[in-house]
Amino acid sequence: MRAEDADLLPGRADSGPISKSSTGEADKDPETRAKIAAAKMMGILKAKEKFRVSFDPGLYGAAVVIPQIARSAGWPKNLAVLSIRSFMFLVVNYIAQGCILYMIAKEENVWDLFAGQMYLCDFGRDANNCPDGPDCVGPGGTLFSAPRVYSWDLWTTRMYVRDSLVALFPHMKDEIHKNVDPGEYGVESYWCRLLCCTLFTVTVMSDLWGSINIMRVLVDIPNQAEYWIDYEVPEWADKDHAKAIHGWSELDLVALKIAGMSLHWKILNVFVVLIPKLLLWKVTAEAGICFLMETSGIEDIVVNSVALAFILQIDELLCCALMSDTTRAILGKIEDYHLEDYDKEIAVESMTDEELLERYDEQKTGFGLSDLWDTFPVKLCFVFLLTFFFVELYYVRHCVTSETGGRVSHSMRLPLSTDFTFFNAFFQHIFPVAMQDKPFWTMPNVAP
Repeated sequence: MRAEDADLLPGRADSGPISKSSTGEADKDPETRAKIAAAKMMGILKAKEKFRVSFDPGLYGAAVVIPQIARSAGWPKNLAVLSIRSFMFLVVNYIAQGCILYMIAKEENVWDLFAGQMYLCDFGRDANNCPDGPDCVGPGGTLFSAPRVYSWDLWTTRMYVRDSLVALFPHMKDEIHKNVDPGEYGVESYWCRLLCCTLFTVTVMSDLWGSINIMRVLVDIPNQAEYWIDYEVPEWADKDHAKAIHGWSELDLVALKIAGMSLHWKILNVFVVLIPKLLLWKVTAEAGICFLMETSGIEDIVVNSVALAFILQIDELLCCALMSDTTRAILGKIEDYHLEDYDKEIAVESMTDEELLERYDEQKTGFGLSDLWDTFPVKLCFVFLLTFFFVELYYVRHCVTSETGGRVSHSMRLPLSTDFTFFNAFFQHIFPVAMQDKPFWTMPNVAP
Protein backbone atom coordinates (compact mmCIF):
# COMPACT_ATOMS: atom_id res chain seq x y z
CA MET A 1 0.00 0.00 0.00
CA ARG A 2 2.90 2.35 0.67
CA ALA A 3 5.18 1.49 -2.26
CA GLU A 4 3.15 3.41 -4.80
CA ASP A 5 3.41 6.54 -2.65
CA ALA A 6 7.01 6.89 -3.80
CA ASP A 7 5.73 7.90 -7.22
CA LEU A 8 4.11 10.92 -5.61
CA LEU A 9 7.47 12.37 -4.52
CA PRO A 10 8.76 15.07 -6.88
CA GLY A 11 12.28 14.71 -8.31
CA ARG A 12 12.85 11.15 -7.07
CA ALA A 13 15.51 9.46 -9.16
CA ASP A 14 14.60 5.99 -7.86
CA SER A 15 10.84 6.23 -8.36
CA GLY A 16 10.97 3.57 -11.06
CA PRO A 17 10.26 3.59 -14.80
CA ILE A 18 7.44 5.71 -16.11
CA SER A 19 4.64 3.67 -17.68
CA LYS A 20 3.62 4.08 -21.30
CA SER A 21 0.20 5.34 -20.28
CA SER A 22 1.76 8.35 -18.55
CA THR A 23 4.02 9.60 -21.36
CA GLY A 24 2.94 12.57 -23.42
CA GLU A 25 -0.40 13.04 -21.72
CA ALA A 26 0.05 16.81 -21.56
CA ASP A 27 0.63 16.85 -25.35
CA LYS A 28 -2.78 15.28 -26.14
CA ASP A 29 -5.70 17.50 -27.14
CA PRO A 30 -8.47 18.13 -24.61
CA GLU A 31 -10.95 15.83 -26.40
CA THR A 32 -8.54 12.89 -26.27
CA ARG A 33 -7.73 13.50 -22.63
CA ALA A 34 -11.45 13.66 -21.84
CA LYS A 35 -11.99 10.28 -23.55
CA ILE A 36 -9.09 8.70 -21.67
CA ALA A 37 -10.32 10.13 -18.38
CA ALA A 38 -13.86 8.85 -19.00
CA ALA A 39 -12.59 5.37 -19.91
CA LYS A 40 -10.43 5.16 -16.79
CA MET A 41 -13.07 6.61 -14.50
CA MET A 42 -15.88 4.31 -15.65
CA GLY A 43 -13.64 1.24 -15.79
CA ILE A 44 -12.41 1.69 -12.23
CA LEU A 45 -15.73 2.78 -10.70
CA LYS A 46 -17.74 -0.01 -12.35
CA ALA A 47 -15.23 -2.58 -11.11
CA LYS A 48 -15.45 -1.17 -7.58
CA GLU A 49 -19.26 -1.14 -7.72
CA LYS A 50 -19.46 -4.81 -8.74
CA PHE A 51 -16.57 -6.41 -6.88
CA ARG A 52 -15.77 -4.20 -3.88
CA VAL A 53 -17.59 -4.97 -0.64
CA SER A 54 -17.53 -2.98 2.58
CA PHE A 55 -18.80 -4.02 5.99
CA ASP A 56 -21.50 -2.08 7.78
CA PRO A 57 -19.64 0.37 10.09
CA GLY A 58 -22.04 -0.41 12.92
CA LEU A 59 -22.72 -3.11 15.46
CA TYR A 60 -22.93 -5.91 12.91
CA GLY A 61 -19.64 -4.98 11.31
CA ALA A 62 -18.01 -4.65 14.74
CA ALA A 63 -19.20 -8.13 15.77
CA VAL A 64 -17.50 -9.62 12.69
CA VAL A 65 -14.37 -7.47 12.39
CA ILE A 66 -13.18 -6.80 15.97
CA PRO A 67 -12.88 -10.49 17.03
CA GLN A 68 -10.89 -11.29 13.88
CA ILE A 69 -8.46 -8.45 14.52
CA ALA A 70 -8.10 -9.61 18.13
CA ARG A 71 -7.49 -13.18 16.95
CA SER A 72 -4.86 -11.99 14.43
CA ALA A 73 -3.03 -10.08 17.18
CA GLY A 74 -3.07 -13.04 19.60
CA TRP A 75 -6.00 -11.90 21.73
CA PRO A 76 -4.46 -9.01 23.71
CA LYS A 77 -6.60 -7.87 26.61
CA ASN A 78 -7.63 -4.52 25.13
CA LEU A 79 -8.81 -6.07 21.84
CA ALA A 80 -10.45 -8.99 23.67
CA VAL A 81 -12.41 -6.46 25.74
CA LEU A 82 -13.52 -4.66 22.57
CA SER A 83 -14.62 -7.99 21.09
CA ILE A 84 -16.73 -8.83 24.14
CA ARG A 85 -18.26 -5.37 24.16
CA SER A 86 -19.10 -5.66 20.45
CA PHE A 87 -21.14 -8.79 21.13
CA MET A 88 -22.71 -7.17 24.20
CA PHE A 89 -23.93 -4.20 22.17
CA LEU A 90 -25.14 -6.57 19.46
CA VAL A 91 -27.28 -8.38 22.05
CA VAL A 92 -28.60 -5.03 23.31
CA ASN A 93 -29.52 -4.15 19.73
CA TYR A 94 -31.33 -7.46 19.26
CA ILE A 95 -33.29 -6.90 22.48
CA ALA A 96 -34.22 -3.31 21.54
CA GLN A 97 -35.29 -4.10 17.99
CA GLY A 98 -36.99 -7.31 19.06
CA CYS A 99 -39.01 -5.60 21.80
CA ILE A 100 -40.23 -2.84 19.48
CA LEU A 101 -41.24 -5.37 16.82
CA TYR A 102 -42.89 -7.52 19.49
CA MET A 103 -44.97 -4.56 20.71
CA ILE A 104 -46.03 -3.67 17.17
CA ALA A 105 -47.05 -7.27 16.50
CA LYS A 106 -48.98 -7.47 19.78
CA GLU A 107 -50.81 -4.25 18.95
CA GLU A 108 -51.84 -5.64 15.56
CA ASN A 109 -52.71 -9.17 16.70
CA VAL A 110 -54.14 -8.64 20.19
CA TRP A 111 -55.04 -5.12 21.28
CA ASP A 112 -56.55 -3.98 17.98
CA LEU A 113 -58.81 -7.02 18.07
CA PHE A 114 -59.98 -6.30 21.61
CA ALA A 115 -60.68 -2.75 20.42
CA GLY A 116 -63.04 -4.25 17.82
CA GLN A 117 -60.94 -3.13 14.85
CA MET A 118 -61.22 -4.99 11.57
CA TYR A 119 -58.44 -4.91 8.99
CA LEU A 120 -58.50 -1.88 6.69
CA CYS A 121 -57.73 -3.79 3.47
CA ASP A 122 -59.26 -1.67 0.65
CA PHE A 123 -62.21 -0.15 2.51
CA GLY A 124 -63.01 3.22 1.00
CA ARG A 125 -60.65 2.82 -1.96
CA ASP A 126 -63.39 3.70 -4.48
CA ALA A 127 -65.37 6.08 -2.27
CA ASN A 128 -65.38 8.73 -5.02
CA ASN A 129 -67.29 6.33 -7.31
CA CYS A 130 -69.86 5.40 -4.69
CA PRO A 131 -72.74 4.71 -4.34
CA ASP A 132 -72.88 3.55 -7.98
CA GLY A 133 -69.43 1.93 -8.13
CA PRO A 134 -68.22 -1.44 -6.89
CA ASP A 135 -67.18 -2.18 -3.31
CA CYS A 136 -69.20 0.63 -1.81
CA VAL A 137 -70.29 -1.18 1.35
CA GLY A 138 -68.21 -0.26 4.38
CA PRO A 139 -67.48 -2.23 7.55
CA GLY A 140 -70.46 -0.57 9.23
CA GLY A 141 -72.84 -1.88 6.56
CA THR A 142 -73.61 1.46 4.87
CA LEU A 143 -72.59 2.88 1.53
CA PHE A 144 -69.34 4.80 1.16
CA SER A 145 -69.14 8.37 -0.05
CA ALA A 146 -66.20 10.75 0.07
CA PRO A 147 -67.56 12.92 2.96
CA ARG A 148 -68.28 9.80 5.04
CA VAL A 149 -64.74 8.31 5.13
CA TYR A 150 -63.01 8.51 8.52
CA SER A 151 -60.00 7.09 10.29
CA TRP A 152 -60.46 4.34 12.87
CA ASP A 153 -60.27 6.69 15.89
CA LEU A 154 -62.84 9.10 14.49
CA TRP A 155 -65.14 6.37 13.23
CA THR A 156 -65.21 4.46 16.52
CA THR A 157 -65.83 7.70 18.43
CA ARG A 158 -68.75 8.58 16.17
CA MET A 159 -70.08 5.01 16.42
CA TYR A 160 -69.83 5.23 20.23
CA VAL A 161 -71.82 8.47 20.29
CA ARG A 162 -74.56 7.01 18.10
CA ASP A 163 -74.76 3.74 20.05
CA SER A 164 -74.80 5.66 23.36
CA LEU A 165 -77.76 7.69 22.17
CA VAL A 166 -79.55 4.49 21.14
CA ALA A 167 -78.85 2.97 24.58
CA LEU A 168 -80.23 6.07 26.34
CA PHE A 169 -83.23 6.47 24.08
CA PRO A 170 -84.09 3.02 22.69
CA HIS A 171 -87.54 4.17 21.61
CA MET A 172 -85.86 6.68 19.25
CA LYS A 173 -83.55 4.15 17.59
CA ASP A 174 -84.86 4.68 14.06
CA GLU A 175 -84.74 8.45 14.36
CA ILE A 176 -81.18 8.37 15.79
CA HIS A 177 -79.96 6.11 12.98
CA LYS A 178 -81.57 8.46 10.48
CA ASN A 179 -80.07 11.68 11.84
CA VAL A 180 -76.78 10.62 13.46
CA ASP A 181 -74.38 9.44 10.75
CA PRO A 182 -71.08 7.97 12.04
CA GLY A 183 -69.75 7.53 8.49
CA GLU A 184 -67.53 4.61 7.51
CA TYR A 185 -63.99 3.44 8.23
CA GLY A 186 -61.81 3.60 5.11
CA VAL A 187 -58.54 4.68 3.56
CA GLU A 188 -58.27 8.28 2.42
CA SER A 189 -55.86 7.62 -0.46
CA TYR A 190 -55.05 4.13 -1.74
CA TRP A 191 -52.22 5.39 -3.96
CA CYS A 192 -50.62 7.46 -1.21
CA ARG A 193 -50.63 4.37 0.99
CA LEU A 194 -49.00 2.32 -1.77
CA LEU A 195 -46.40 5.04 -2.45
CA CYS A 196 -45.46 5.24 1.23
CA CYS A 197 -45.12 1.45 1.37
CA THR A 198 -42.69 1.67 -1.57
CA LEU A 199 -40.68 4.45 0.06
CA PHE A 200 -40.55 2.46 3.30
CA THR A 201 -39.13 -0.48 1.34
CA VAL A 202 -36.45 1.83 -0.07
CA THR A 203 -35.45 2.90 3.44
CA VAL A 204 -34.97 -0.69 4.60
CA MET A 205 -33.05 -1.72 1.48
CA SER A 206 -29.71 -0.51 2.84
CA ASP A 207 -30.02 -2.91 5.77
CA LEU A 208 -30.73 -5.78 3.38
CA TRP A 209 -27.70 -4.92 1.24
CA GLY A 210 -25.60 -4.89 4.40
CA SER A 211 -26.68 -8.47 5.09
CA ILE A 212 -25.95 -9.45 1.49
CA ASN A 213 -22.46 -7.92 1.74
CA ILE A 214 -21.72 -9.93 4.90
CA MET A 215 -22.92 -13.06 3.12
CA ARG A 216 -20.77 -12.36 0.04
CA VAL A 217 -17.66 -11.84 2.15
CA LEU A 218 -18.20 -14.98 4.24
CA VAL A 219 -18.63 -17.03 1.07
CA ASP A 220 -15.69 -15.49 -0.79
CA ILE A 221 -12.93 -15.39 1.84
CA PRO A 222 -10.82 -18.55 2.41
CA ASN A 223 -11.82 -21.03 5.13
CA GLN A 224 -8.56 -20.55 6.98
CA ALA A 225 -7.39 -18.15 9.64
CA GLU A 226 -5.47 -15.26 8.09
CA TYR A 227 -4.21 -12.00 9.50
CA TRP A 228 -6.63 -9.08 9.47
CA ILE A 229 -4.07 -6.58 10.78
CA ASP A 230 -0.62 -5.66 9.51
CA TYR A 231 2.11 -3.07 10.10
CA GLU A 232 3.19 -1.75 6.68
CA VAL A 233 6.52 0.08 6.73
CA PRO A 234 7.23 1.91 3.43
CA GLU A 235 10.03 0.32 1.42
CA TRP A 236 10.63 3.27 -0.89
CA ALA A 237 12.10 5.47 1.85
CA ASP A 238 13.12 5.58 5.48
CA LYS A 239 10.05 5.35 7.72
CA ASP A 240 10.67 8.65 9.51
CA HIS A 241 11.30 10.37 6.17
CA ALA A 242 8.05 9.01 4.72
CA LYS A 243 6.12 10.03 7.83
CA ALA A 244 7.51 13.55 7.61
CA ILE A 245 6.60 13.90 3.92
CA HIS A 246 3.03 12.67 4.24
CA GLY A 247 2.32 13.79 7.79
CA TRP A 248 1.74 10.23 8.89
CA SER A 249 1.62 8.91 12.40
CA GLU A 250 2.30 5.33 13.46
CA LEU A 251 -1.43 4.66 13.19
CA ASP A 252 -1.28 5.39 9.45
CA LEU A 253 1.16 2.50 9.05
CA VAL A 254 -1.35 0.07 10.58
CA ALA A 255 -3.39 -1.69 7.89
CA LEU A 256 -6.69 -3.40 8.67
CA LYS A 257 -8.10 -5.66 5.99
CA ILE A 258 -10.66 -8.40 5.49
CA ALA A 259 -8.88 -11.74 5.14
CA GLY A 260 -9.47 -15.46 5.61
CA MET A 261 -11.57 -16.81 8.45
CA SER A 262 -11.70 -20.32 9.88
CA LEU A 263 -14.87 -22.33 9.25
CA HIS A 264 -16.00 -22.33 12.87
CA TRP A 265 -15.80 -18.52 12.97
CA LYS A 266 -17.85 -18.37 9.77
CA ILE A 267 -20.51 -20.61 11.26
CA LEU A 268 -20.56 -18.50 14.43
CA ASN A 269 -21.00 -15.29 12.42
CA VAL A 270 -23.78 -16.86 10.36
CA PHE A 271 -25.82 -17.85 13.42
CA VAL A 272 -24.96 -14.88 15.67
CA VAL A 273 -24.88 -12.04 13.13
CA LEU A 274 -26.28 -12.90 9.72
CA ILE A 275 -29.40 -14.95 10.49
CA PRO A 276 -30.66 -12.67 13.32
CA LYS A 277 -29.99 -9.62 11.13
CA LEU A 278 -32.01 -11.10 8.25
CA LEU A 279 -34.79 -12.19 10.62
CA LEU A 280 -35.09 -8.70 12.10
CA TRP A 281 -35.16 -7.23 8.59
CA LYS A 282 -37.92 -9.62 7.49
CA VAL A 283 -40.08 -8.99 10.55
CA THR A 284 -39.52 -5.23 10.31
CA ALA A 285 -40.50 -5.18 6.62
CA GLU A 286 -43.61 -7.28 7.27
CA ALA A 287 -44.67 -5.30 10.35
CA GLY A 288 -43.91 -1.98 8.65
CA ILE A 289 -45.95 -2.74 5.54
CA CYS A 290 -48.81 -4.11 7.68
CA PHE A 291 -48.71 -0.99 9.87
CA LEU A 292 -48.82 1.30 6.83
CA MET A 293 -51.58 -0.69 5.17
CA GLU A 294 -53.56 -0.34 8.39
CA THR A 295 -53.13 3.46 8.42
CA SER A 296 -56.03 5.28 6.81
CA GLY A 297 -55.14 8.99 7.04
CA ILE A 298 -52.79 10.57 4.48
CA GLU A 299 -50.77 12.55 7.04
CA ASP A 300 -50.45 9.52 9.32
CA ILE A 301 -49.25 7.34 6.44
CA VAL A 302 -46.50 9.80 5.47
CA VAL A 303 -45.31 10.26 9.06
CA ASN A 304 -45.42 6.53 9.87
CA SER A 305 -43.46 5.57 6.75
CA VAL A 306 -40.57 7.73 7.99
CA ALA A 307 -40.85 6.69 11.64
CA LEU A 308 -40.85 2.94 10.93
CA ALA A 309 -37.42 3.09 9.30
CA PHE A 310 -36.04 4.04 12.72
CA ILE A 311 -36.33 0.42 13.87
CA LEU A 312 -33.56 -0.76 11.54
CA GLN A 313 -31.41 2.25 12.46
CA ILE A 314 -31.24 1.36 16.15
CA ASP A 315 -27.92 -0.44 15.61
CA GLU A 316 -26.39 2.72 14.08
CA LEU A 317 -27.77 4.81 16.95
CA LEU A 318 -26.28 2.49 19.57
CA CYS A 319 -22.97 2.40 17.71
CA CYS A 320 -22.69 6.20 17.48
CA ALA A 321 -23.92 6.92 21.00
CA LEU A 322 -22.54 4.05 23.10
CA MET A 323 -19.59 2.37 21.42
CA SER A 324 -16.10 3.67 22.12
CA ASP A 325 -14.22 5.95 19.77
CA THR A 326 -11.56 3.25 19.44
CA THR A 327 -14.04 0.73 18.06
CA ARG A 328 -15.50 3.24 15.60
CA ALA A 329 -11.99 4.24 14.48
CA ILE A 330 -11.14 0.58 13.82
CA LEU A 331 -14.30 0.10 11.79
CA GLY A 332 -13.55 3.25 9.79
CA LYS A 333 -10.02 2.07 9.06
CA ILE A 334 -10.90 -1.40 7.79
CA GLU A 335 -10.20 -1.67 4.06
CA ASP A 336 -12.89 -2.66 1.59
CA TYR A 337 -12.80 -6.26 0.42
CA HIS A 338 -12.26 -7.04 -3.25
CA LEU A 339 -14.04 -10.10 -4.57
CA GLU A 340 -12.35 -12.71 -6.73
CA ASP A 341 -12.87 -11.09 -10.15
CA TYR A 342 -11.88 -7.59 -9.06
CA ASP A 343 -8.35 -7.69 -10.48
CA LYS A 344 -9.64 -8.98 -13.81
CA GLU A 345 -12.33 -6.31 -14.02
CA ILE A 346 -10.06 -3.39 -13.13
CA ALA A 347 -7.72 -4.01 -16.08
CA VAL A 348 -7.70 -0.31 -16.98
CA GLU A 349 -5.00 0.18 -14.36
CA SER A 350 -2.53 -1.67 -16.60
CA MET A 351 -3.82 -0.59 -20.02
CA THR A 352 -2.11 2.01 -22.18
CA ASP A 353 -3.88 5.12 -23.37
CA GLU A 354 -4.05 3.68 -26.90
CA GLU A 355 -5.79 0.54 -25.63
CA LEU A 356 -8.23 2.62 -23.64
CA LEU A 357 -9.05 4.72 -26.71
CA GLU A 358 -9.67 1.55 -28.72
CA ARG A 359 -12.08 0.30 -26.06
CA TYR A 360 -13.73 3.72 -26.01
CA ASP A 361 -14.29 3.61 -29.78
CA GLU A 362 -15.70 0.08 -29.52
CA GLN A 363 -18.29 1.25 -27.01
CA LYS A 364 -19.60 3.81 -29.52
CA THR A 365 -20.54 1.19 -32.13
CA GLY A 366 -23.96 0.38 -30.62
CA PHE A 367 -25.84 -1.14 -27.73
CA GLY A 368 -25.42 -4.83 -26.95
CA LEU A 369 -27.22 -7.08 -24.50
CA SER A 370 -24.82 -6.18 -21.71
CA ASP A 371 -25.39 -2.48 -22.35
CA LEU A 372 -29.16 -2.97 -22.26
CA TRP A 373 -28.78 -4.83 -18.96
CA ASP A 374 -26.74 -1.94 -17.55
CA THR A 375 -29.61 0.45 -18.33
CA PHE A 376 -31.98 -1.78 -16.35
CA PRO A 377 -32.51 -0.30 -12.82
CA VAL A 378 -32.03 -3.53 -10.89
CA LYS A 379 -32.34 -2.05 -7.40
CA LEU A 380 -35.45 -0.07 -8.30
CA CYS A 381 -37.14 -3.15 -9.73
CA PHE A 382 -36.09 -5.10 -6.64
CA VAL A 383 -37.79 -2.45 -4.48
CA PHE A 384 -41.00 -2.82 -6.52
CA LEU A 385 -40.88 -6.61 -6.22
CA LEU A 386 -40.34 -6.50 -2.47
CA THR A 387 -43.14 -3.96 -2.03
CA PHE A 388 -45.50 -6.08 -4.14
CA PHE A 389 -44.55 -9.20 -2.16
CA PHE A 390 -45.13 -7.71 1.31
CA VAL A 391 -48.33 -5.88 0.27
CA GLU A 392 -49.73 -9.07 -1.23
CA LEU A 393 -48.68 -10.92 1.92
CA TYR A 394 -50.76 -8.44 3.93
CA TYR A 395 -53.78 -9.05 1.70
CA VAL A 396 -53.39 -12.84 1.84
CA ARG A 397 -53.15 -12.89 5.64
CA HIS A 398 -55.83 -10.37 6.53
CA CYS A 399 -58.21 -9.87 3.63
CA VAL A 400 -60.65 -11.79 1.44
CA THR A 401 -62.11 -11.04 -1.97
CA SER A 402 -65.69 -9.80 -1.92
CA GLU A 403 -68.40 -10.74 -4.40
CA THR A 404 -67.69 -7.56 -6.38
CA GLY A 405 -63.97 -8.27 -6.59
CA GLY A 406 -62.72 -5.92 -3.87
CA ARG A 407 -60.57 -6.83 -0.91
CA VAL A 408 -62.28 -6.62 2.47
CA SER A 409 -61.34 -7.77 5.95
CA HIS A 410 -61.94 -11.38 6.86
CA SER A 411 -64.18 -12.18 9.82
CA MET A 412 -62.65 -10.97 13.07
CA ARG A 413 -62.35 -13.13 16.20
CA LEU A 414 -61.15 -12.17 19.65
CA PRO A 415 -58.00 -13.75 21.14
CA LEU A 416 -58.58 -16.13 24.02
CA SER A 417 -56.27 -14.01 26.19
CA THR A 418 -53.74 -11.19 26.05
CA ASP A 419 -50.85 -13.66 26.26
CA PHE A 420 -48.52 -13.06 23.33
CA THR A 421 -45.07 -14.63 23.06
CA PHE A 422 -42.06 -13.77 20.94
CA PHE A 423 -42.78 -16.90 18.92
CA ASN A 424 -46.24 -15.49 18.14
CA ALA A 425 -44.63 -12.25 17.01
CA PHE A 426 -41.74 -13.59 14.93
CA PHE A 427 -43.19 -16.88 13.66
CA GLN A 428 -46.89 -16.21 13.31
CA HIS A 429 -47.58 -19.05 10.87
CA ILE A 430 -45.93 -21.65 13.09
CA PHE A 431 -47.22 -20.25 16.41
CA PRO A 432 -50.57 -18.53 15.70
CA VAL A 433 -52.53 -16.72 18.39
CA ALA A 434 -55.41 -18.79 19.79
CA MET A 435 -58.75 -17.24 18.79
CA GLN A 436 -62.37 -17.67 19.79
CA ASP A 437 -64.61 -19.66 17.45
CA LYS A 438 -67.38 -17.07 17.14
CA PRO A 439 -66.46 -13.89 15.21
CA PHE A 440 -67.28 -10.52 16.71
CA TRP A 441 -67.49 -8.92 13.24
CA THR A 442 -68.26 -10.19 9.75
CA MET A 443 -68.43 -8.25 6.54
CA PRO A 444 -71.97 -6.99 5.82
CA ASN A 445 -73.21 -8.17 2.42
CA VAL A 446 -75.65 -5.37 1.56
CA ALA A 447 -76.35 -1.87 2.81
CA PRO A 448 -79.43 -1.47 4.98
